[in-house]
Amino acid sequence: MKKTFLILCCSIILLVIVFSFLYYNYQAGIAQAQKNNQEYESYTTNQILGSSLMTLMNKASNDNEKNNVEKDAEGMYIENDTNSIKIEVKFLEADIIVSMEKIQSLGEEQFLKNYRSMSFSCTKKEYHEKTKQIKYLLFEQV
Repeated sequence: MKKTFLILCCSIILLVIVFSFLYYNYQAGIAQAQKNNQEYESYTTNQILGSSLMTLMNKASNDNEKNNVEKDAEGMYIENDTNSIKIEVKFLEADIIVSMEKIQSLGEEQFLKNYRSMSFSCTKKEYHEKTKQIKYLLFEQV
């Protein structure tokens, strides 16, 4: 009888520990997503300069590399359903949308030389449905 009671108590304690661990990981994931979103959304509320936009594109590239987001044959990040980040820019002089990878491949110095003091505004943002993290930002030159 004592042995059965002891096994039952140990099982209950083990279940409580497992569920506590799972809940803690879930809460930590939510907190990390909120922190990450807050960093990106600070750039989306007001107009920003081209130099700040380049900083944001570098942050997105670093986050994609850190999160092991794969690239296609053209060097473009492949969107996943959890933590990829894509930034695109629409310039006034051209009615096309340019990806952050294209801008970075053409050279950060060239972008900064031409657009450092120009203003950009975020006109579109999207979130991953699974993790609620930012997955896409579109900036347009003002």
